[in-house]
Formats: sequence, structure tokens, C-alpha cells
Amino acid sequence: MDTVVFDIDGTLLDSNYHHTIAWQRAFAAYVDAHVPTRDIHRCLGMGGDRLVAAAAGDDVEAAHGDDIRARWEQEYDEIIEETTLFEAARELLAAIGAAGPEVVLASSSIPKHAEHPLRLLHAGEHADAWTTSEDAGESKPDPELIEEALKKVRGSRAVMVGDAVWDVEAASRADLPTIGLLTGGYSRQELLEAGAVAVYDDPADLLAHLDEALAAADGTAP
Repeated sequence: MDTVVFDIDGTLLDSNYHHTIAWQRAFAAYVDAHVPTRDIHRCLGMGGDRLVAAAAGDDVEAAHGDDIRARWEQEYDEIIEETTLFEAARELLAAIGAAGPEVVLASSSIPKHAEHPLRLLHAGEHADAWTTSEDAGESKPDPELIEEALKKVRGSRAVMVGDAVWDVEAASRADLPTIGLLTGGYSRQELLEAGAVAVYDDPADLLAHLDEALAAADGTAP
């Protein structure tokens, strides 16, 4: 493998449950019926343009989609500074870069929300390129964001690292294998059934088994 593509939210940044609460508050402002946080969480990893309908239905999207997304943005603005990196997230990027592969951070966050994890990750030092929502017209599980991320580097054989089944699906559509992490709240079985070639607990666990994981992604594991 010459390139490793990372999802950020829920994979390197402990933010999925913050996003869930922000979306729940946004739904509550416009939807009379309660939208369970469990349903919202199950949709995390797909883009906000898809999440409203996926969590609350097409009628809610048609009536309030843009308002809910605007309210989510405001709610997440209030708590984004509470989010932090998972243990060894920055060290994992450094280790991959030192081993040779290029590191690409494929964030689907809006630019102002991407600034926070990019700063925490020291992206200018540990990543060769990164994306935001402005780099693709279609969000995950569409593969466009991953494809645009790969265009920013010269690699030809890449692997995706993500926390959600939507990451696995998007990578599969882009003909990339995926290494899954349990940091986003999806189970090991769910990620494996979606097509992940290997699953680890968190960035620290992946770092400890990095050679094994890259071999699994490359199809060279014994």
C-alpha cells in the first residue's frame, strides 16, 4: 500500500456522540415527533445532506432539511471544542508516514469544523493532503470524496481507515479495502459484514498492529 486514507470524525476524533447530540437538538427544534438518538447515531458517517432523510424520513427532509442542517451547525459549533483526539491518533499518522505511505485525511466536514481536528492532528506535519465537504458534490456512501482525496496525492494502491459502515461502503465503491475502528460506535461484526478487511479497537490498537493491518489490506497477510 502506498497511500492510507483516513476518515476523521469518529475515527481519529472522538466526536460521533457530540454530532449525535447536535443533530438531536436540531431535530427537536423543527420536528414534533422525537427522533431517537440511536437512529441518528446509526446514520453518522453519511453526509448531512443524506442524514436528515435517513434518520427522520423524506417528509422531514422536504419540509425542514435545510433548517435542520443549519441548526445542527450552530449546535455543533457550541461543543466542537469539547471533542478531542483518540489516544495515539497523531502518532498513528506519524508512524504511517515514516513507513512510507502517503497519508490523506478525507474529512467530509464543512471547512470551519474541519479546522479543529486538522489543528489537533498537526495535519501540516503528519498528512500529505486533506479534504473537506467542499471537495466533493456527493457525500458518503458515495465514493466521490475518497476519489477526490486520492487525486491530491500520487498513490495508486490505497486503503481506507474508518469507523462507520458508510466508510466501508464508500471505499468499496472506490475499489479500496477498509480497515475499521470501533471508535465510532459500530460493532466489529457490522464493520466486517460491511466488508472491512480487519477491525481494531482504536488508533492505538491499530498502531500496535500496523504491519499486520497493512498486510491484511494489501492481501499479503498469512
